[in-house]
Amino acid sequence: MSKVLNWIDTLFFGVRRIFTAGVELPERPALNFVGAVVTDNPAENRTDVFIPGVWLISPVVTTTYTARPGELVRVNTHDPVTVRLPSAAGNAGAEIVVKEVAGEEEALEVIASTGQQIARVGGSYVTIRLICDGATWIVI
Repeated sequence: MSKVLNWIDTLFFGVRRIFTAGVELPERPALNFVGAVVTDNPAENRTDVFIPGVWLISPVVTTTYTARPGELVRVNTHDPVTVRLPSAAGNAGAEIVVKEVAGEEEALEVIASTGQQIARVGGSYVTIRLICDGATWIVI
């Protein structure tokens, strides 16, 4: 029953319980991300938090996927996959790595938020590393 009440509490009142090293922190009316870039992403119904030097690891991707700043996107499929990049605006210095982990020869395509093709490669265990300069994503 308490799990249901916690879910309802979070649903209607936002983030209420924050844990660090397994210890619950006191309830606060706001979260402060020091040194992080926080952007609203209504298209994906989420808030993106980019903390420099911290990598987010995505689930294994098998279809079209929208990457987040600072994310390692793992692709595992026999079919072509498209990875969409977030807007470059407000993401200067952010990195995204796209890695094919299946060992297949499928096509891997990286598309900017404007629809511009950034990279298209095929091959086993391909890695595409991108960095944002605030105006565009650049393949490293």
